[in-house]
Amino acid sequence: MQALQGERGARPLKLLLWAMLIGSALLTGCSHLHRPHPSAWHLPWHHPPAGLEPLVNELVVEAGVGTAAPVLPQTWDRNALRVDMVAVTGEGVLTLRPLQGHDWPIRLEFGVQPGSFGHLEIRGEQRVILPVAASGAVTTMAVPQGTYAPATKELVIHYGP
Repeated sequence: MQALQGERGARPLKLLLWAMLIGSALLTGCSHLHRPHPSAWHLPWHHPPAGLEPLVNELVVEAGVGTAAPVLPQTWDRNALRVDMVAVTGEGVLTLRPLQGHDWPIRLEFGVQPGSFGHLEIRGEQRVILPVAASGAVTTMAVPQGTYAPATKELVIHYGP
């Protein structure tokens, strides 16, 4: 009887030792895992940052006589076509017209670098002069409604002091 009770007492001890051995093996495997950072969590309200807008070609840019037309990147910002004039400095005249088979965008806006020139004059159906700040970050200047109409052939842009 004593031998039987000794065997019964050893059985839970063996199970406990096996459980501890398996548990420690699993825990050492977990030490190689990285703790997830909150920025890597995939929560329903967490979205990756928006990428750069794709470049489009909606307007033809022509420069004045004897000068080369600058490259003006164009992107869509909802229903507004943004023409990036950040690289343009000094004084000059540009002509914009829709690409063959395209219409004017509903809204038009220009991205300008403050200090690169003093004002932006836009001539279409109406003449509008937009002052450019002397310093600061890149500014987006919206062209007021009525400056151009669907029948407008071209916009003449004069930038300068």
